Amino acid sequence: MTKRLATYLADGIYDLLEEWATQERRSISSLAAFLLEKAVREHQEQRQIPKPPPPSDEQQGRWE
Repeated sequence: MTKRLATYLADGIYDLLEEWATQERRSISSLAAFLLEKAVREHQEQRQIPKPPPPSDEQQGRWE
């Protein structure tokens, strides 16, 4: 099921999206949905990469 989202954009951003959408022969809404989906997927991929553990004292060259 799809959902609707209403948002406000600055005139300049809207104009740039409109130009981009025209170049790709698609609607502004379609382009905006594509870009939002892409950004969310990239964000999810970044969150799933586990952070490495902090270096131990030995790895930092600290020998006690």
